[in-house]
Amino acid sequence: MTISISIPKKLYEEARRREIDIESMIIEILLSESNLDPREEADIHLELAEKYFEEAKDYLAKKDPVQASEKLYKAAEECIKAMSKVQD
Repeated sequence: MTISISIPKKLYEEARRREIDIESMIIEILLSESNLDPREEADIHLELAEKYFEEAKDYLAKKDPVQASEKLYKAAEECIKAMSKVQD
């Protein structure tokens, strides 16, 4: 499931200019503030990994290997985060 939030335009543009990954930052803040069980947090990271993997496949179908590789990197990153949560 995806939820949309509103961010003031100036703040969004400044974050983009500084190459801040807004989505990842918001997710990490929410996870750190939620104090979830490690298994629940791992499940969230796996859900994100699946999302990024699907996006990568879409970019490959569009013949955009650069964007696909970025999404695959994010998928791998989320899998590593999930593994670290269940090993704590």
